[in-house]
Amino acid sequence: MKNVAVIAEYNPFHKGHAYQLRQLKEKEGAEAVLVVMSGDFVQRGEPAVADKAARTRMALAGGADLVIELPPAFATGSAELFARGAVSLAAACGCIDTLAFGASCTDLAALKKAAASLRDEESLRDTLREKLRAGLSYPAAAAAALEAVDPESAALLKDPNHILAAEYIRALEDGACGIRPLPLKREGSPHTAAALPEEGFASAGAIRAAIREGLPVKKLSAFLPEASMEELDCPLFPNHFSAALSAGLLRLSEGGADAFLPFADSAPELAVRLAELAPFDCTFGEMVGRLKTRAFSEARVRRFLIHVLLGIRKEDQQTLPQAIRILGLSRRSDLPAQLKRSASIPVIAKPADAAPGLMEPFVTARRLYCQTRYFADGVRLPDEYRLSPVVAE
Repeated sequence: MKNVAVIAEYNPFHKGHAYQLRQLKEKEGAEAVLVVMSGDFVQRGEPAVADKAARTRMALAGGADLVIELPPAFATGSAELFARGAVSLAAACGCIDTLAFGASCTDLAALKKAAASLRDEESLRDTLREKLRAGLSYPAAAAAALEAVDPESAALLKDPNHILAAEYIRALEDGACGIRPLPLKREGSPHTAAALPEEGFASAGAIRAAIREGLPVKKLSAFLPEASMEELDCPLFPNHFSAALSAGLLRLSEGGADAFLPFADSAPELAVRLAELAPFDCTFGEMVGRLKTRAFSEARVRRFLIHVLLGIRKEDQQTLPQAIRILGLSRRSDLPAQLKRSASIPVIAKPADAAPGLMEPFVTARRLYCQTRYFADGVRLPDEYRLSPVVAE
């Protein structure tokens, strides 16, 4: 093992993440670690708590050698799209031999079996339809269908980390890129834990919840590295984007419910329900609460609204990422130089020099995040074209 990729959001980067990077280098023997990181918006259908430059600084301080960005269309997509986009970027680098990911289960054979079950859609289809007719939500129906076909894999995939692990393996196998999967034992609180633990590693979700509820960042020193605490001076949450979302929805609603159909994660019923909320005089969170149903989970609704907000359409998720956007690098590592020699798609280090078409996927999301941060605390973050890679000495 030489160069290892990690797919992450670092929302925010915590001590559990730092432990994982240390394990890769000290225990697994990795020479360098590439992080494929979500930008300013993440897979939950939310803004990141800190912008992508801040989270890149956190990652480099925590041991990463190179950080590249997963474009917004994939960073805010379903687990399958998230994995497919990120794995394709790691493969396009041309210098990565291993993909590492955290999981409670490190039995690679079991994870590969679960990935195969996800791929076998034909065997699941009839059972899935039966469960949907019985009134289950789609996620519940899909879980029940898999349990009927493959109970062991179904039990494994009740953990969101295992769903992502299976999707990573599926993407690696479908891409035939030669990168091997490496599951690492996840330490500390489960990914879904909502409360801070008394000791050990906290989940990123629990840390975000504590900050949202008003706990001073300085009181999270047991869970956050110092570099992370320094970057969390103005955390952003979904409701910070309520006004921008409402204004955008109001403009689009002039075209009726059909105007919402082109956006990723839309559906006719969901588009109608959204149009009925006009004039959209509610917060982001309230809107999610009004739209979610048994058929449309809260996560699906959040992603749909983020896609409308960012202008991400279904066709934007149909092609793989077309460029490698460097967010940060370590001067101590040879990995950035290797990337420039081996990449199979364009590498963007200086956005101003890149072809406009390659920058387009990143521009809107960055502009919206920067504007919202300015209205929150008066700080002007650099826009996409002025955002140079973070360099760690």
